[in-house]
This record gives sequence, C-alpha cells and structure tokens, in this order.
Amino acid sequence: MDYREQVAVVTGASSGLGRRLALDLAAGGATVVGIARREDRLRDLGLPYRVCDLADVPAYVDVLGEIDASYGRVDLLLNIAGMGGIVRREMPSLETTRTVMEVNFFAAYAGMLAVLPGMRARRHGVVANMSSDDARSPGPGAGDYCASKAALSAATESLAYEARADGVRLHVVYPAWVPTEMGLHAVRSGGLVMPPRAARRTEEQVSRLVLRRLGDERVEINCAALPLVAPIMRTVAPKLYHRMRATR
Repeated sequence: MDYREQVAVVTGASSGLGRRLALDLAAGGATVVGIARREDRLRDLGLPYRVCDLADVPAYVDVLGEIDASYGRVDLLLNIAGMGGIVRREMPSLETTRTVMEVNFFAAYAGMLAVLPGMRARRHGVVANMSSDDARSPGPGAGDYCASKAALSAATESLAYEARADGVRLHVVYPAWVPTEMGLHAVRSGGLVMPPRAARRTEEQVSRLVLRRLGDERVEINCAALPLVAPIMRTVAPKLYHRMRATR
C-alpha cells in the first residue's frame, strides 16, 4: 500500500509492536493516531493519540467514532493491543478471563464493526488484528489468552469474506514470538521456554512484513514459517505433539 495521506489508527501504541507499527506507518506518510491507556508513553510517541483502556469496549468504540469525525475517515485500523499470554501454574479465574476476552477479542471485534461500514461505503480500507500462534496450537498454561486469540482469528477471517466484496481487506497477523515486554515477561517469569530461533522475530521484522502485506489478497500474515508446522503435527501425530508441547 501507499500509506501517504492514509488515516491509520493503531491500538497498543504505547509499547511493543503497536509502537513500532505506529512509528513505521508515520514514517511511510500516514497520519497515525495511537491508542493506549498509558498517556506518558503515548506522549513520547510524538504522534496524535487518544487515551483509552480497551477493557472498556464502549469507550473504545466512542474513540474510533471521534477519530472518524475529526479526520473524516479511518483508512487503516490495526488492533495490536493485547494482554495475557503468560504461562501460569494455577487455573485462571473467571474474572481475569473476562478481562482478557474484553481486551483481546471484544475490543478488536467491536472496532472492526465500527469502522467497516465506512470502509465498505468508500470501497477502501484495511483492518489488521494481532493474533498469536497459540490461537492455532494452544500450549500449556492460561487458556484464556489462547481462546481470546482463536476467537479473534476466526471472527476476522469470517468477516473478511463479506468485506472483500467491497474492496476492504481484513488480516490476521501471527507475529511469532517477539521480545516485547509481554513476550519477555512470559519467558522470564511465566515459565515459557524460549522458542527456537526460527519461531522468533524482532519488532522491526514484524512491522516490515505487516506493512508490506497490508491490503493484499491473503487474510493471514505469518511472520514465521516454523509455527505453521505445529497444527499439521498435532493432526498427524497427536500423542507425540502433545508430549512435546507439554514441555514448552
């Protein structure tokens, strides 16, 4: 895509992949509005921003409406914000599961529903939702994170069929393991074994690939090939797969 004069909204823009994508989109000429809940970090971004906790889904939808009204449209929506993904030894509570689902699934889903009518009417627009390889091949630990990302992947792909007819593209991004705050915390404190090098990517690598692929025909944006083997192995050799996965 040519990002010049495009209006882009990026959630999770205060850190990690959200911050990298927001900065790279701006460098490519887009007008970028970052959304996150930590205003001090958003100020350091040096871009227009809105403060919003995505656990408050109606507030997020209101913010998108305000941005649309202020800038005249939303051409790109990148739902990057997320929480969870830390391997835990105890079962997750229902309360924390609801919060994870609000941030990881309902906010992104509601955001899609908010911007899609305008995009489809203009026959132009892209939505990219950040998923996880755990959505396709859940590992041991907190099932809430895996479930939230699996729901987001399925909903995005399903809506993509309808949006495609009006020239709008929806993507599911599978970033591999990235050394963000959340990824590093999962390894250092959550018990996650460091993934093999072929299943790791830097923030810069993910951003570069995502910006190259936004708007093309493929729904999935797979940043690493190795994780694609896991669903196949789980199907053809389930016992071996689960023994191996349990150790990671």
